[in-house]
Amino acid sequence: MGTGVNQVPDNDIGLSVAPPDPADIDAITNVASDYIEGYLDGDEERMRRCLHPDMVKRTIYHDPEHGGWQLGRTATAEMMVGWTRDRKGHPAVAHERAFEIAVQDVFRHIASVKVLSDPYMDYLQVAKIGDRWLIANVLWELREGEMNPPS
Repeated sequence: MGTGVNQVPDNDIGLSVAPPDPADIDAITNVASDYIEGYLDGDEERMRRCLHPDMVKRTIYHDPEHGGWQLGRTATAEMMVGWTRDRKGHPAVAHERAFEIAVQDVFRHIASVKVLSDPYMDYLQVAKIGDRWLIANVLWELREGEMNPPS
């Protein structure tokens, strides 16, 4: 019957995808840069311009009280802009400016991007709306240690 996910290498089933436009790769990279640098710098404008107004952000965290891993509450674009403006977490990460951005995949109007920074691993889902790439979804986790359930 059908094949499962990750059981067949790309294009072995006879499907092909056009390569992404280099201008789109640049735009997607710039959106991811606005996201991480905007947060690290407390730059509300950079954060606002990279997020779709309906963006959803979630984390996964270890909950020692209930045991195991849990999916955290949903954060909105406005919450993210507010945390950036209020520099939430900024003192803890201000000294760490190192980050890496990897555009993992692009298909026409959607893309997947990994943003690795000192404290975080973020996976961004980015969508081209009109002529702008914007972050539609984020799933993130702290890179080291455990965190308490978000309040």
